[in-house]
Order: sequence, then structure tokens, then C-alpha cells
Amino acid sequence: MADVYDEVRYPNLPRHQTHPAYIAALARIAGMNPPPVERWSVLEIGCGDGSNILPLAFDYPEGTFVGVDRAQDTVEAGREFAHRCGVANLDLCAADLLDWQPNGEFDYIIVHGVYSWVPEGVREKILQICGAALKPRGIAFVSYNALPGCHFRRFAWDLLRYHTRRNTDPASRIASARDLARVILEFPGEGPLHAAIRKEMESVLERDPAALYHDDLNSIHDPFYLIDFVARAECHGLQCLGDADPQRDDVEGLPVQAENWLESQQYGDFLAKRRFRETLLCRRDIPLDRRLLPDRFSDLYAASRVQPAAPQEDGRQTFAIPNSGDLTTNHPFAKDFLGRLAARWPLSMQVSEFFADPAPGDSIAGLLMRLLRAKAIELRAHPPRIAASLSQKPVASALSRAQVAQGSRFVTNQRHRSIRFEDEISRMLLSLLDGSRDRVALARDLAASGPVAAGVADKLEAGLAELHRLSLLIE
Repeated sequence: MADVYDEVRYPNLPRHQTHPAYIAALARIAGMNPPPVERWSVLEIGCGDGSNILPLAFDYPEGTFVGVDRAQDTVEAGREFAHRCGVANLDLCAADLLDWQPNGEFDYIIVHGVYSWVPEGVREKILQICGAALKPRGIAFVSYNALPGCHFRRFAWDLLRYHTRRNTDPASRIASARDLARVILEFPGEGPLHAAIRKEMESVLERDPAALYHDDLNSIHDPFYLIDFVARAECHGLQCLGDADPQRDDVEGLPVQAENWLESQQYGDFLAKRRFRETLLCRRDIPLDRRLLPDRFSDLYAASRVQPAAPQEDGRQTFAIPNSGDLTTNHPFAKDFLGRLAARWPLSMQVSEFFADPAPGDSIAGLLMRLLRAKAIELRAHPPRIAASLSQKPVASALSRAQVAQGSRFVTNQRHRSIRFEDEISRMLLSLLDGSRDRVALARDLAASGPVAAGVADKLEAGLAELHRLSLLIE
């Protein structure tokens, strides 16, 4: 029988926050000693076509990677693409999770976009697998819709499902839901409640149609309070390590007295009206020390896409954070740290290189955490493989070139993020970067590739620089 995810393919993309090197960095900050790098064993539940786990297997050939999903056609498409990419350390399984059991244990278990959208029995099986199949120092990533923020989202879900209840064809349901959203947006009204409704309907129109179908129109779409989710996990010998987005765990200045760390997080969710969580779980017997200490940052690798402005007369400096606003600071360490990282982008630098004092104060650790939560920096336990500079014969990863060859508008970069290419020139250039061509050959083959490439040879260097900036070139 065809699975609903085969009928309407979910938009599968890599999720940078699920990368083991990123998760390991957060675990170290929390006082945990995570699994060593490169030889990772990773399980992804709800892997789809492997768009998230396949790039991990590609970049870490010494590791072991397993994905499971019930959508057989989708899984088969992932297998075929993995074969074309020469990935031999990835096993994609088409199976109902209730009838499937992993073989062995894993350093990392990823469950993204699944938990809130499956029946209760499957949720229990997910946590059972996490509790039984995590290695002693393993970490599980589980995302889900959160309360209290989803209380109002429930209004939109219920409305859309009610309006489309008589539609059986997926395309018809999607179209009907979007039509209703437009009608409500045109409906006159004032006040905060109407504004909130409008915001939900705008979100409906902005969403990918397939995501709208599987998320908002799904008959199962359950949100959870953090404390309730963690209580369920504790029944399987697990504890909450934190959130994959450290900003969600920021409860500095909490106006309510909390008895413990988890309670403070729940109060924070109430006050922030949190609607989504990406909870990291580890074994309950692992001692965690959530004090921010500089030595836990020293071995991590930092990178930053900030754009520094000129220092002001009073010494303050503003850094533009892509998609996150500006950050202004007068702190000498912060200015030096961000400035040097920005000059080195897309490369990473070990944090210890910035410590002038062999034993920096705890305040530096707090500052680094604030920069991380502000999305001014990225931290990893292992740096991504990115070319140090533009070589004579530039190389893009075989994975990104294979993605272009199969006609995808999205390619996965070395930071495990999805880059969208709309223009054919960039796609053609990327496909030629197999390391066999110098600038002359690249210009020649671009010019010969079709009318769309005519006259772009003089822009070759700028195009290569942009691909390097996007973390798409490797050594």
C-alpha cells in the first residue's frame, strides 16, 4: 500500500542542527563528554529520501549510518541517489517503525519532524529505541511541536482540517486550505486576536504545499509541554541535555523562581510562548554540569558570518548578523573574536586560539554563550571540510555536483545547510568543479555549455568566490 508520504513527497532538506559535530559541541558545553568525531554511528528515524543523513555518511566515510522510514518509494529514491554518489556506509530501510528494531547501538539518533505527527504507539517506540539503542555517551535529537505556543496554532489546524474535511485528493486539500487562508486575510477586522489569526494564515500561504499537507492538514498533530516530553523520556532512562537551539534554553532574567533547571526551561517556554522544541536527550546516569566554563569551549571550532561595521568613536562596534539583526558591543574580546572570524569565513578557528590568557575567566564562557545564542557564531566539535582558499583547480564536493546533475535546485554545503540555486550559470559552474579544470578550462567549458553561459567568463572569479563563501568548495 502506498504511503501518504509517497503520494505527496515531503520537502526533505539537510538540517544543520542535527549534525553530530554541532550536537557534540552543545554536549561539551553542558559538561558531557560526547562520542569521538569521524567514526560516528548515526540512526535517523523518519529519514525520508535520506537528504539529511546521506550528506553525513558522505562526509564521514569511516562512520556507520542507518535511516528508516515507512515511505518505500521515497526510501528507494534515496537508495538510488546514494548509489550514484558512491556512498557505501549508509543503510536506508523501508519499514513501519512498530515492526522494526535497530541492529546495534548508535552515537547519535535523529528524529526530526516525526514525533508530533505519529500515533501514540509510534511515539513510545521512538523513545524506547532511544533508550535502548543509544551508546553510553550517545545523544538523541527529537523535535516536536511545543506548548504553550501551539495552543493558538491548533486553532489554525482545526480550521483548515474542518474546511478541507470533504476533500480526499491531496492537491485539492492543499488548494482549498490556501484559498481559505486568502479569504480570511481579506476579511476585515481589528485587534490583537485578528492580527494573530492573520499571522497564522500568512504562514499557511508561505509554507511549502507539501509541508502544509503533512503538517497542518495531518489528522495527527500533537504538541507537548517540555516537562511532559521529558517525563516520557525519563521512563526510558533518558534525561534532557538541552535544546539544539541554545536560544530556546536562555532563561536569563527569568522573573519566576524555579526549583531546578528543567523547571526554569518550562517557565521560559510559557513566557516566550514557545511553539517548537528540538530536545537533546542523553542517558540519565550521565552527570551534567551546566556551569559555563571556558575550558569547555576551548577545543571547539568557531565560525561567523557576521559583517563588522567600522568601530565607533566610543569604541563600540556593530556586527550585522545574517537574518538575525545587529549586535553592538564594546567588549575587547568580542570585537576581536567576531572580527577575526568574519575575516576568515567560511573557515573555522579553534576557540583556544583567541585565549590570550591560558586560564580565561568564566565571564568569557558566558560571553561566548551569548554570542552563540544570538547566532553571531557557529560552534562545532569538528570543523567542516572547506577549501582554505581558491585553488588553481577548484573542487566542489561530489555530493553537490550529483545534486545539480539530478536537476535539484538545492545543494548541500559543507556546513550541512541547503543552498538554493535559481540561476543556471551557478549550477553549470558548480557542476564543472571536479578538480580537473583550471580557470582557462572553466571559462571555455562555461562558454560552450549553452546560450545562458555566454559572456560570463569574465565573471568566473566572482562566481568561484561566491561558491567558496557559501561553503561549497573543498580541498
